Amino acid sequence: MTKRNLALAVIMAALGAAWTCPAAAQESDAQAETEEQESAAADPAVQEDQNSLGETVVTAARRDGKGTIAGGLLSKKAHMGIMGDVDVLDIPYSMQSMTTKAIKTYNDPSQPLANVLVNNPSIRSSTSSPMYTDFSMRGINMNGNHFMLNGVPSLFYQFTTPPAHIIERLDITSGPNAAVNGVSMSNNGTNSGATPAPGTINVMTKRATRAPITKYTQVFSGRSTAGEYIDIGRRFGNNDAWGVRVNAEMLKGGLALPGAKIDSKDVFVNLDHKGRRSMTNLFFGYWDHDIDGAQRWFTYSGNGRELPTAPNAKKSYDFPETWKRMYVKVLTLNHEQKINDHWKAFFNMGYSYRDGDKMNSGANLQFDSNGNFTASNRSNAQSESGKNLYLQAGVAGKVRTGAVKHNLAFSVDRSRAQYWNATRNGSLGLYGGNLYGGIIFTPGFYPLPPMPSQRPAWNETNVGITFMDTMEFGKWDVLLAATHKHEYIEVYTNNTTARNSNILPTWGLTYKPTRNMALYYGHTESFSRGYVVTNPARYVNAGAILPPVRSKQNELGIKYEDRGLLTTLALFQIDEANRYDQPAGAGMFRYVDDGKNLYRGIELTVNGRIAPRLTATGGLLYLDATRDKTAGGANNGRFVNGVAKWSGVLGLDYALTEQVNLIGRLSLMGKAYIDSNGPGRRTEIPSYATLDLGMKYRTKMNDMPLDLSFMCYNATNRSYWMGRGGSTTFGLSMPRTLMISATLSM
Repeated sequence: MTKRNLALAVIMAALGAAWTCPAAAQESDAQAETEEQESAAADPAVQEDQNSLGETVVTAARRDGKGTIAGGLLSKKAHMGIMGDVDVLDIPYSMQSMTTKAIKTYNDPSQPLANVLVNNPSIRSSTSSPMYTDFSMRGINMNGNHFMLNGVPSLFYQFTTPPAHIIERLDITSGPNAAVNGVSMSNNGTNSGATPAPGTINVMTKRATRAPITKYTQVFSGRSTAGEYIDIGRRFGNNDAWGVRVNAEMLKGGLALPGAKIDSKDVFVNLDHKGRRSMTNLFFGYWDHDIDGAQRWFTYSGNGRELPTAPNAKKSYDFPETWKRMYVKVLTLNHEQKINDHWKAFFNMGYSYRDGDKMNSGANLQFDSNGNFTASNRSNAQSESGKNLYLQAGVAGKVRTGAVKHNLAFSVDRSRAQYWNATRNGSLGLYGGNLYGGIIFTPGFYPLPPMPSQRPAWNETNVGITFMDTMEFGKWDVLLAATHKHEYIEVYTNNTTARNSNILPTWGLTYKPTRNMALYYGHTESFSRGYVVTNPARYVNAGAILPPVRSKQNELGIKYEDRGLLTTLALFQIDEANRYDQPAGAGMFRYVDDGKNLYRGIELTVNGRIAPRLTATGGLLYLDATRDKTAGGANNGRFVNGVAKWSGVLGLDYALTEQVNLIGRLSLMGKAYIDSNGPGRRTEIPSYATLDLGMKYRTKMNDMPLDLSFMCYNATNRSYWMGRGGSTTFGLSMPRTLMISATLSM
């Protein structure tokens, strides 16, 4: 952050304090109403009368705040595909639903959205750069491709996740639950096909609340990043049946890493209508997202027991001409139509289009045991575009058979994804230098290759039929669901086609001995057509389709809510394909399958109010990740690359006064290993811990509520290596980053 921008932020805070009236020590009615409306928007239980045709409970929830876990960071309900909005205690696998308040508390717009997701102990960030969106969930790598938007799968991809400022709620679900969420589209060939093995993250967009919303936000972050945001919401018409919510962003400037810049602009609109027998929600917008620099991926060629000490995270090791430009358009449409008192029909649709170019070096930077860079590389120009369309229609209703209540749902969905791509390599160059002294790219990288013209790469069509029955009798709930999925992929680069048809079952059992306790067991599966190998600048087998794979998860757990605290303890096992980069010489690789990866873990999450003024969020994860059924059994029982046995997080929000909240978050990551020439053919990625500190201050400016927020991420300025689940590549942390924001409600 520049001195100029820091001064401006300080001035804003001072002006706010100057206009604070004595009564500001107590929240005004207007401020309280605003906060109430925000909680309503973040909670499906509260907004049920606006977002579904189910039973209306908004009045009670709004009065006592029971729609969220105490402290307001988590919702008690979450969206589960064709199941609709379901109580977290009723779902037979781990579920966490982060509210708008959680996002506002921990998000920095200059960093990946994973900076918020890491409040879940199963999620660890794999990159500190907004150039990519990679993170791991239960040890398995994921990215923007695995997000759902208003229940629609795969409208974003590796370079983009939904912007934080449009998000009302983040529903994080464990397990490959394709039988609940429907078939997924492919985007860029990354973990494509069915719902990914570790789980899904569904984004619910902001909607108009009963109280008008007019907010203006300024944000200063990094070295010189300045952002402006508007958030306007209104309801109108008879009985406020119509609602509109507009969110827009302008973000530009230098990131905390020297030489890295961001330039992002977007506008998103949410329209909704609630009639006596129908509900419709339309969300659409565009995003123009540019990043210069900030790529921080490495590989290791040495033979050490441990990676060399991480260098100062302020150093840039990126190819100087690295940049990426992406333009995204997205739309979702959700409609429910009441048939009678017991049945309704629903329709969901999604569309996205992206187009962009990038320039970078063709491979991860490689260094040896002494930190010396040792490899050759090429400059690489890539142009790509993708188009996705998703349609789903179905019916849902309730019937009784004796003492058993059935919640039935049936749906048909279809997705189609198309991808265009072209790459062009520059001449072979060398890079030299040392981790601790800096890196030099030789003139061999230049001149840069011209940007190529896109050509068709592949297209994919998925068709699914899903049936689900949730049976309730006494203290028992039984979930039975299955999806019949058919997929067809056509790869133009080598004229290859593939077809698959599979049945994906899901079942679960929940027992509630008391109203606030649930014991559960769940089984989920997914089937993915083989990975389409892309990026010919890196892979010698680009265009190949790897064999299809099936992923399974079994989970046993207990959930308990008492006195504003929700605790979940889960034991789980996941198996998925082991895919890795096999060296092919000349800095190139072959992407191959080799058996399965087994993930066995224990996960503890604790969220809610642990003292009258203190709210906590976080937990611990123990994960034993090993390889199985490898070629000739050579690597059976060996560790999975980049996966730590232990990880954890603890976030605390302390209400010092009516106006001031103090925030702290401690994140822990245990040591992990990667395949190498070191002892035992492995090298350790050291453990690390990071500390984030912040403060929120509520005041008034001319009788208008003013929220000031200060956050310091990586407050101790720790430099560390970041493992990547299932990969021998790893990232370097970002340096200490300051963020100051001011939100004026008008």
